[in-house]
Amino acid sequence: MKAYIDVAVRNMTTRDPHERAVKEAIIRTLTLTGIRRKVEVSVVMVGERAIRSLEREWKGEDKVTDVLSFRFAEGGHVPALDAGTTEYLGEIVICLPYAYAQAKELGVRGEEHIITLAAHGAIHLSDIDHERSASEARRTEEIQKKIKTFLCQVAPKHKKQKKK
Repeated sequence: MKAYIDVAVRNMTTRDPHERAVKEAIIRTLTLTGIRRKVEVSVVMVGERAIRSLEREWKGEDKVTDVLSFRFAEGGHVPALDAGTTEYLGEIVICLPYAYAQAKELGVRGEEHIITLAAHGAIHLSDIDHERSASEARRTEEIQKKIKTFLCQVAPKHKKQKKK
């Protein structure tokens, strides 16, 4: 079965979510991880208060983080779906203010860092966890690097052109 990946992005902040690049990053990431079915992923861009609340509720840590992923079912898929049924894979939550601050610290464009975070979240949705083993950590890095290299080469630079 050919993959059909639907990505919905909802921005709860005033920052630029780079929606097209985020969608493309997630689609390409899930394809690289082996997703070969009809899936839906939602992405929510939030502020620091919201991500801190989620981090506290789900991980027991009172801190701001850059990205969280919530898989709908263990193993990244729901068993016994009828052929052609779209599966809700999960949700990725990205803290845009924190992501932009990290990008500045790293000396990269905000869009580039947000693409990396979206890819990272999608990797977790496909049940690859960099904290589980060294091989999964390497695979995570390899996939993120491929996505970043591809998308950052084709992504617009968002620089204003000088008028002649």
